[in-house]
Amino acid sequence: MSSKVENLFNLTNYRDHPENKDYKVFFFYNFEQGDYFKQLLEQEPLEYEVFIEEEAKPIMLFGIRKRYFKQALDLNSLSYARFKKPFIANKWIRFAVLGFTIIALAIAIIGYFLSSN
Repeated sequence: MSSKVENLFNLTNYRDHPENKDYKVFFFYNFEQGDYFKQLLEQEPLEYEVFIEEEAKPIMLFGIRKRYFKQALDLNSLSYARFKKPFIANKWIRFAVLGFTIIALAIAIIGYFLSSN
């Protein structure tokens, strides 16, 4: 499974189960996030199976029936939102980028109005 999971163009953390097409497999490299996903699954009483693969890169796998996929996908989004890091972590750099963007936009707007006269 891990060779399919570690695909370079893997933009999501779920795939079809390789052997049983009635299941989707959600995977988490961050075990804290995986535990939170597990708590969310238990709060909504959804049937699931959990497996921890101990290879070079440990991974937490959840097998969930496709009929619960929409609910599990919502819970997956909640777990990702909880552990999401900001795009720019340093608040001063964030303010500098925002300030630069506002100044550039203001210059563009002023230039537009001055060139139209």
